[in-house]
Amino acid sequence: MKILITGASRGIGLELVRQALKRGDSVFAVARKPESSKGLTDLKAEFGEKLHLVGMDVRSNEAPQKIAAVVGNSLDILINNAGILLEGVSVDDFLESFRVNSVAPFVITQALLPALKNSSQPRVIQITSKMGSIADCTSGGHYVYRASKAALNMINKCLSRDNPWLSTIVIHPGWVQTDMGGQSAPTTPEESAQGIWKVALELKLAQSGQFFEFTGKELPW
Repeated sequence: MKILITGASRGIGLELVRQALKRGDSVFAVARKPESSKGLTDLKAEFGEKLHLVGMDVRSNEAPQKIAAVVGNSLDILINNAGILLEGVSVDDFLESFRVNSVAPFVITQALLPALKNSSQPRVIQITSKMGSIADCTSGGHYVYRASKAALNMINKCLSRDNPWLSTIVIHPGWVQTDMGGQSAPTTPEESAQGIWKVALELKLAQSGQFFEFTGKELPW
């Protein structure tokens, strides 16, 4: 399969790349500075032409078109994994979070729709968070992050309705031992990536638009 993954330099994104390459897939790994990621450069040395390193900031206005040009005419799976968690509540914090967590996944997906349409089983996986669930918000706080992920959830629901040929879902990766999640998190990147891949590879068109946990459990909106 031909796969593109954003936010691929570390954490969950890097592990998603690693597991896809080990399955024999061809992977486009998007990161701001992929050459600065030892994980990616090690994988490039091991897998060679199976791994395509794409240096691109998803916040850039040119990113969608440039990514689409690199991918070419066909793509089987897109994983929008790049994201940020800001603790502040300033206007700039909101705008930056929405730009990365909500807008970038939308415009990148839009740019890659023609390539995805040429796949026999096209899938888009949006990495969201349970913190974007309105029904699950019992603790409050984290206004910026919660709002940007709730927006991503709505964007994906609309994408599923407007593109009935496409399987597109949002998935909560768990509380993961990454720079964002911290080392006290209960889930390793390997476990999270394995779960995400299981959901992605078993995804049916009838499930498009749904909200999943990496375990495969459906989550409330």
